[in-house]
Amino acid sequence: MITGCGQGNLDYLIPGLLGFLTGGVLFGETYQSFFLKISTYASYGQKTLGELLGVNHWLLIFIVVGGTLIFYLASKISESKQRRTVTVKEQQAAGSGQVRESGTSA
Repeated sequence: MITGCGQGNLDYLIPGLLGFLTGGVLFGETYQSFFLKISTYASYGQKTLGELLGVNHWLLIFIVVGGTLIFYLASKISESKQRRTVTVKEQQAAGSGQVRESGTSA
């Protein structure tokens, strides 16, 4: 919602606010009956994810950082392929005479 409004798209504002309000009301109404029961079943105290899984915390850090780098590099490779495809199509269109500088077709 904030991103859409920041871009100037105010059509995100009403549904976003309604979603925030609906979520808040549902959470407030179901907290006593639902979330307190869950918290008694899953009461592990102050434990880290590494302690709960029984692995070294550095392994989890390595997995998260490695996964982030893989997704970042994959997105950059995908972006560069898309740019190359658009550039090749523009060059082909310009080379075949289909598009002139004035914007009219041959």
